[in-house]
Amino acid sequence: MIKVLLWLALLGGVVWNGFIIFTAHYNNWQAEDVFALLVEKRHSASESEARRHMKKLFELKYISRDDFPEEFFDNLSITATGSGLEVSSWYEVTIWPLGSVQQRDEDGSYHPDDLQGLDIIRDKLRVELEFEPYAISDPSLVNSANR
Repeated sequence: MIKVLLWLALLGGVVWNGFIIFTAHYNNWQAEDVFALLVEKRHSASESEARRHMKKLFELKYISRDDFPEEFFDNLSITATGSGLEVSSWYEVTIWPLGSVQQRDEDGSYHPDDLQGLDIIRDKLRVELEFEPYAISDPSLVNSANR
């Protein structure tokens, strides 16, 4: 019976962490989709118009601000030129399969050499995912729309 419970716990942990990793990739896919729609439909918009429209697209796709780390919005770049629109961002998502490290400084950071016990394993098992959603207007579509 104990073997079955251990296997179920292991399987549950793998499924749970797989779900968290899938969610991070799904959110990135949603951001890329919003960026692509924005540059396709609003290629002649100004930066402020593009930001307003992007906010509406996020709401239409049921994307919450909480779905992304603050780093996504800090690194969000919208560049409007006469020939189109370019939208990009960069962010990281850290997944802690055994929970986050407990031995942290006052500012929330830690040094891997100072860790002890289970925190060493937690640090080694963490998964860091980097995402760079990006979209740019297709110049041929912009030129044909202006004719």
